[in-house]
Formats: sequence, C-alpha cells, structure tokens
Amino acid sequence: MDPLSLLSRLATAVPPPRLHTVRYAGILAPASKLRPQIIPSSPVAAEQVGDRSEEPAKRAGSRYRPWAELLKRCFAVDVLACPRCGERMRLVALVTEAASVRRFLRGLGESTDAPARAPARGPPYWRSRVLRRAAGEVSVA
Repeated sequence: MDPLSLLSRLATAVPPPRLHTVRYAGILAPASKLRPQIIPSSPVAAEQVGDRSEEPAKRAGSRYRPWAELLKRCFAVDVLACPRCGERMRLVALVTEAASVRRFLRGLGESTDAPARAPARGPPYWRSRVLRRAAGEVSVA
C-alpha cells in the first residue's frame, strides 16, 4: 500500500474535533438526576462539605464571558483599549440596518459594496498514486 492510501485510510478513522467517541446513557449520562448519587466525590470535596455543614451551598457563578474578554484570552489583544490614550472604550451604539451601515461607511471613506466572492474550487484529487498509475494518468519516471 502506498503512503497516500495509508494516510487516507487513517484519516477516516480520526473523529472530527469536539466529537465524543464514548457516549453514556441511562444513569451515567451527564444530565441524569441520579448521577451524583453513584459517582464518587473527590476527597477534597468531601472535606469541604464536612467543614461547612452549617453554611448553605453556594451556587456556581455564571459562565458568561463578554466577547472582549474572550478575544483578550484567545488572541492577547485588548479590543476595548483606546489606541490613542489606552483608556477603556465602551460600546455606544450597535448599527444593524443596512442604510445606517452604508451611511457610516461612506462617512469613513470605506467601500459600501460587499467584496466579490472567490470562485468555487474544483473537487480534491483524492485518488492514490497507485490508482492513477493503474488508470494510466501518472507516468512512471
């Protein structure tokens, strides 16, 4: 088997990103109400529960993160820092209507037309060198 054929067969066995290959059902499913009763807790969590028997359990905070914070974490760019003075900028308005966007872009001297789309490319050439050689498409050098 030539290397390209081997790699194409191996590539089909790799799952897509963020796809779990093991799925649990029933009581082991992530959303099961009975799961906390059968899953063992960590020793640290057990100690914390024992120490705070009188205090009510606190709810976990919101997992929401503003878009600016996410961009700063991913790309190390603070999009809300003013380029001139370095102070924090704040959102004043959100423009969603097409007429307002065109008027705003004209005021900035930018183009109001959408960029042209690139032409579609052809399909990938996936057949291996062995198959192309068998079909007479590849000359043996």
